[in-house]
Amino acid sequence: MRKERYVVLERRILNIKILITTKNKHYMKVLHFFLIGLLITLASCGASKESSTRTGMEINRDRRTVLASELKRKALKTAQKEAKNYKKEGYRVFLGDMPMDKQIENAWMKAIDLNDKGYPENIVGHAQVTAGNSTAAKSQALHAAKVEIASLTSSMIAALIESSVGNNEITTVEAQTLNKHLQASKELIVADLGQVLKVLEIYRELPNKNVMVITRVAYNSSLALEAAGRRLRKEMEAETQALHQKLDNVFNLERVQMGSNTNVEMD
Repeated sequence: MRKERYVVLERRILNIKILITTKNKHYMKVLHFFLIGLLITLASCGASKESSTRTGMEINRDRRTVLASELKRKALKTAQKEAKNYKKEGYRVFLGDMPMDKQIENAWMKAIDLNDKGYPENIVGHAQVTAGNSTAAKSQALHAAKVEIASLTSSMIAALIESSVGNNEITTVEAQTLNKHLQASKELIVADLGQVLKVLEIYRELPNKNVMVITRVAYNSSLALEAAGRRLRKEMEAETQALHQKLDNVFNLERVQMGSNTNVEMD
């Protein structure tokens, strides 16, 4: 009975998630990690009571399986609607690229791919750019999508810093200093990202002959956090060793994944 209640709750949360995805892109960017973290937390809380013969890890794995299955079903359905809408708006694929439906499906699969702890494997950046020709639009859209990945990564770290203040692990003054350096290094993080995976690239010609391009790129969440961490530490070279130690204490990948409510969803 308890297991059935959790499954129902998971499905309700997923329905809310898809609804927000289709209605408001901005809010979607702060929900993905939070919702998945909530589901894992609920599963952990109920683990000891569900069965005396099953471990919490086994129960969490079952929860992730249910979640992954629901996410895939919802994502594929939404991808079909999204492709249909783009085609109505006049978008096309570039010569030699995969069909639009397949690109969007692959993009969603990257967005919902979970690691072995049940958290998003990738950060997916989305950009829509208009330029005078397709070459310029493609280049600008790719850069803008990478900037979004860097911004999402920085938001994840900022949320961790805020959480650390709430837990009295660092002071407000120390947090302000860390956030100052984080903001200063945000744009530089883009240059530290490795090769991103382009999962969607479509375009349409506008009446004024300009070209609008939509691009989505995926990048491994752990690698993004590592790149941001290296850049932040370099930015803080002039700070005291004590502050560096505080940063090392709070900038822990395990805790970033478990504590962040910053989205890696694409849309």
